[in-house]
Amino acid sequence: MMDNFSQILQQLPTCNTSSSSSHSGGATPFKVQVNFDILIFEGHLDANVIDRWLNLLEGYFSVYDFSNWEKITFALLKVVADVKD
Repeated sequence: MMDNFSQILQQLPTCNTSSSSSHSGGATPFKVQVNFDILIFEGHLDANVIDRWLNLLEGYFSVYDFSNWEKITFALLKVVADVKD
């Protein structure tokens, strides 16, 4: 699924920041606003839950072009340790 999502994103036209406000030929660049609701991962050992959470993270990282350091930091902020009494 994420491979298809990445392929779609790669086919979208990109904005050339070095050009002026006029656009000559080709597809008109556009910006897509995407909202992601990345829930806090609470340590459930369910493969389906983990897989869905990781897929959401991968999609978010693809859209916002996070560096590896940013990916790790963001993911850590979205994890709650499973603390047992």
